[in-house]
Amino acid sequence: MRTRKHPRKIIKAVGYLYTNDGWPIGECVVRDISVGGAKFVHKITDELPGHLILALSKGGHVRRACELVWRKDDQVGVRFLPVAERT
Repeated sequence: MRTRKHPRKIIKAVGYLYTNDGWPIGECVVRDISVGGAKFVHKITDELPGHLILALSKGGHVRRACELVWRKDDQVGVRFLPVAERT
């Protein structure tokens, strides 16, 4: 069994996805989150870019730059990027 670096908190919250340039991609449902990343559900995972912004508020005040780590069906796992790695 794999142990996680950061414990996950199970949530069910609406998130908002954006490209790194700020263009809206659409809504998602965040299923769990930790200091290091998150898992969310989005209906069109094949079209998501490798790097994106996940906003946890509609106004975008709480946002994290992300790198896609895995995709399976309608679920996506992302790693939050430190400021130095953001593109």
